[in-house]
Amino acid sequence: MNIKKIKVYHLFWIVTILILLIGLSEINNPDNTFDINIHDTYFIVPHFYATVVMFLFYFTLGLGYWLVQKVYKKQLVKSLTLIHSVILIGSFIFYWIILFYCKLLLTDPFAPLTSNNLINITLALELLLIVFIGIPIYIVNLLIGLFRKSYIS
Repeated sequence: MNIKKIKVYHLFWIVTILILLIGLSEINNPDNTFDINIHDTYFIVPHFYATVVMFLFYFTLGLGYWLVQKVYKKQLVKSLTLIHSVILIGSFIFYWIILFYCKLLLTDPFAPLTSNNLINITLALELLLIVFIGIPIYIVNLLIGLFRKSYIS
């Protein structure tokens, strides 16, 4: 396959498959949960449900790009597509780099920044980046693509 033939929706669907493979590899361990503390309430979310939500999220993003480009035959704004893709796929890659760094190198329990704190800070910052920058860029890009007069030949 030629590298120039890879479209942005292919990238999102590759990340979707990776999320599914990573999430399903942890399905047999019942101790894998996210503990989210909001005021006095703890929300305990198993990794499987987080995997399903992330799978659907990335798959839907790829599906949106596929619909605009293949079904409606419209062009998207390349710079907005690039920014959105770098934010979402880059945050996925950056999270795994931080996770491996924390598990392999950050082992001192008396360090001012423990591995769990670094992972939580990374997740919070990535969530803010995705919600307030990535998603609005995606929506604007799809709307511009749908209402644009130019067609892909």
